[in-house]
Amino acid sequence: MATANGKHSRLLAQPKRRRLNPHTKTRLYEAVYDLNRGFAITLEVFDRLARLGIFRPDHIKGYRNMAEEVRALTNFEMTAALRDREEREMAVFGRLRRQWENRGEDQKPHPPRRHGDAEKGKRKSTA
Repeated sequence: MATANGKHSRLLAQPKRRRLNPHTKTRLYEAVYDLNRGFAITLEVFDRLARLGIFRPDHIKGYRNMAEEVRALTNFEMTAALRDREEREMAVFGRLRRQWENRGEDQKPHPPRRHGDAEKGKRKSTA
């Protein structure tokens, strides 16, 4: 959507940011684990094929290197995206924590009373 001067609205040019559903976040971290476990299985199969002599050793080494490269690239991209999301959430929840800490004294919860505190108070007041 262009404005009269030909520039895009700043709001429209920014990608929509949304907080992840906690279940979605868990599934993303599980996906990182699953992906790495899949690569580990693939590498184990390459070792087995090498022992069976199905492929030439230099071919197996090349396939392993390709798999490791794809794993590293995928992990890099996924963890960068997760890191950015976590950083944003850290800022949001940090702001919320500071707001909570700075609320008025009348809104702050009182520390829980331990068993026996009331008895001690009674003894002191009668003394």
